[in-house]
Amino acid sequence: MVKIPAEFKRVAAVFNEGARIRPCDESSGSEHSADLSDLVNSFIEREIRERREPEEDIQEKDDNEIELESNSHNSELKDSLKKVLGCKHDDVRRRIHAEVEMAFKEIGDYSSTDLKRRLMSRLCVRGFNAGLCKSKWEKNGGCISGDYEYIDVNVGGIRYIIEVFLAEEFKIARQTDFYASLLDLFRPVFVGQVDELKQIIRLMCSAMKKSMKCVEIHVPPWRRLAYMQAKWFGSYKRTINEIPVPNGSNFGEALSDKRSSGFVLVPEISFYCRENFARRDGARIGNLAAALKDSGVLL
Repeated sequence: MVKIPAEFKRVAAVFNEGARIRPCDESSGSEHSADLSDLVNSFIEREIRERREPEEDIQEKDDNEIELESNSHNSELKDSLKKVLGCKHDDVRRRIHAEVEMAFKEIGDYSSTDLKRRLMSRLCVRGFNAGLCKSKWEKNGGCISGDYEYIDVNVGGIRYIIEVFLAEEFKIARQTDFYASLLDLFRPVFVGQVDELKQIIRLMCSAMKKSMKCVEIHVPPWRRLAYMQAKWFGSYKRTINEIPVPNGSNFGEALSDKRSSGFVLVPEISFYCRENFARRDGARIGNLAAALKDSGVLL
């Protein structure tokens, strides 16, 4: 039974009252009153149904259109990502890609904290102008502070960004099936130019935001576009040192000079053996050289 609004009930009551005061006998008047009431109620119900059905059709049509638009958008986004990730590799990219994959096999431990530095060193040995880039940025508006490391290679004025397991930088909790399918498009090693990486970040951040919205998760600051862009496109320092160098130290310069000449710096080691020789000779020995001489050891 369709629920009849109060205003229509009042109209029906008016018709009923009019029927009761008609100049006819009680029996016929009563029967006519019931018929008139049923007629009015039937008319009202029909009006409500006719008015409701178009609204339901419109709502269903809107839902279908929204779903079609969403599917179309997802398809376009995925195609765009495939296109960027599947860029035809020139000779330079192929060489870099092959060297990094080969270095992976030699290093073995992918969880090593100095993995990127070791990969950079390998590329340098193989003749590439590679460097380890360290980006660092302060809090700015909605973007929180942070730091990041990545490898770059400069060839003929073109800067290539090398990333290992780039998909890890875009992983989120409770991801949708569509978002997971985007992560599956990434290869373990990424070699691409700056503009290409910018496109990837823009596409993935858009998909990431939509995925989180679907599962009603708030986008954290470290997954927003500004933060992701700061990792690779903010100010950075570039180094080619094979080992980390403390801030403010010239150890890296010294190591670079020695390394080019075939030398390796070794930490100084001090010895303190006075007590051992004192027990043997029963005398106080002032220094290590004298102790060795007294004990018959040739220097």
